[in-house]
Order: sequence, then structure tokens, then C-alpha cells
Amino acid sequence: MRVLPGILLCFSSLSWAQPVSPDGVVSELWQALSSLPGEKPAIQTLKQLFHPDAYVFGASYRQAEPTLTRSSALQFITMLDRPAKDGFHECEIFRDIQVFDRFATVYSVVESRTDKTAAKPDFTGVNSIQLYQTRQGWQIISLYYHVGQAGVRIPLKAGVSGQCLS
Repeated sequence: MRVLPGILLCFSSLSWAQPVSPDGVVSELWQALSSLPGEKPAIQTLKQLFHPDAYVFGASYRQAEPTLTRSSALQFITMLDRPAKDGFHECEIFRDIQVFDRFATVYSVVESRTDKTAAKPDFTGVNSIQLYQTRQGWQIISLYYHVGQAGVRIPLKAGVSGQCLS
């Protein structure tokens, strides 16, 4: 019966099923950020996916001027911790992952829609996500998102608009 306490100890330390690969973390990220009208994103999942020391950088255009913002992952998640009036859906259409040892970098093209069934996205963005494999599993250490400028085409590579990867 010595095996049983060891097994119970292993399972009691797991508060949730941590994705076992960078691919799984990125899939969870886009799902966690998405929400139906009147609902919040999956805040607890986001807190698990991001390393406590992670940063989020965001670039977009405001009145044709480029802007770059930076926040800690916790600040970013706190900003999202409110119901989305119209809903928000992230549809990843292309992903490329490079892994070396305990480090991974992901290039991801995502279309964002307030209405999940809309034919055209509200905007499309390119994301660079860096992950590190900790004792708890793979975690995001940095996320850089770049929202496309109107009229500037984002290469979709093998992706097809509206056909989500997951």
C-alpha cells in the first residue's frame, strides 16, 4: 500500500491539466482569450499559461500612427477580467513552432471577431510567443502581438481565412 500515498500525492499537486507541449499551450491561449457575449475570458487558465514573470507587448495603429505597449502578464490578464459586451473570438489560422531544449518560439496568425460566425474578421494579427518549459510544464514567458494595419495584407502562408486550427 505504499504506492497509493505516492500516487495520491502526485495527483493532489495538479490543480489543472497543464498542456504538455508548446502547441497545446498556444491552443489553450486562443481558447482562453475567446468568450461569448456577456462572458469573461478564462482568467484562471490564462494565469496558468503565463509564467509569473511574463510580459505582453502589443502593437497596433491609432490614427495611422504605430503604437507599442508593454505590460506584465498579470496586468494584461487583469485588463481582460471583465465580461465582453459583444463577445470575442480568436481564430488561429496558421502556426509555426520551433523548439530547442526547454525553449520554444511560436509564430501565429490569428483572426479576431466579435461575432464568431462573421465571414470576415474584425482584424487580423501576427503573434510571436516565447515559451519556457518549467517544472510545471510549458509556460508563456513573452507574447508579442501585432494588429495588422488596414490595407496591409498579412501573409497567411498555408492558413485559410475563417478556418480555425482548433
